Amino acid sequence: MKIRLKKKDLLLIVSALFLTVTAYTLAYFTGSDQVTNRFNGSYRPKPDPRVDINVTEHFEPPSEKSDDPFLKEVRIGNLGNVDSYIRVRLEFSSSEVRDISQLSADDDKDNESAYVNASEFPFSELPEGWTYRTADGFYYYTEAVAPGDSTAALIKWVKTVFPDEGYEDTDEFDIYVYSEAVPAETASGSRMTYEEAWR
Repeated sequence: MKIRLKKKDLLLIVSALFLTVTAYTLAYFTGSDQVTNRFNGSYRPKPDPRVDINVTEHFEPPSEKSDDPFLKEVRIGNLGNVDSYIRVRLEFSSSEVRDISQLSADDDKDNESAYVNASEFPFSELPEGWTYRTADGFYYYTEAVAPGDSTAALIKWVKTVFPDEGYEDTDEFDIYVYSEAVPAETASGSRMTYEEAWR
């Protein structure tokens, strides 16, 4: 018995054979596998940069008007999570009191040679790490302060010598300490100098 295939049927059979061979060939040349390795550990993503500071003072004001030095040790602490540059402004509530006050950063409160008139203090030999800019009236700490650390003391002692006569009586005055901070690194992670950071 002879089977006669029409041209159309023959074409379908050849196409089916071709697809079968092609599928088999592709399966032969491809493959995949997967292995899962489990291990112990934890990943803590790096927190967003946070700049935060606080003015830390040891302050022991006199109980009454006196010419004796009193403790006012000013440091700035870094409470953030990135190295930061810090600057400070010191201001008296009264320019008259400022002009009769002296500041010292010396450890010894009785070291008379360490006291400088408050109006001249910015231009004196400041404690190590500190510099002053006349242009904006800030004291700049030139080293980056790491998280949890603080600056060196800018001042430690204040002495106000009130004249006996010819001076308006002042019962109270304030010394304001204002501070700011900026990150010590750029967004790309390169370290800046304090001048670059405060531009």
